[in-house]
Amino acid sequence: MSTRIYRSFDPNIGYPVGKNLYYECLRCGDVLPSEPEDGTRCTCRNILIDVDAGRISIEDHALVKLFAVSV
Repeated sequence: MSTRIYRSFDPNIGYPVGKNLYYECLRCGDVLPSEPEDGTRCTCRNILIDVDAGRISIEDHALVKLFAVSV
């Protein structure tokens, strides 16, 4: 069973990425890996991960949580 360990981050410094880090959209409930193989976005488009450009864009930071998964 895996456990979510929520972490804080400062978007002014950058968005953390890692194999076990995920972004959770509190608006639509989608969970996105911080390092997907292909570009992706949540259903409501609050979170966009552009793999080709190497960037993460978040519309409303108050509606996003970052967590790590521990097994």
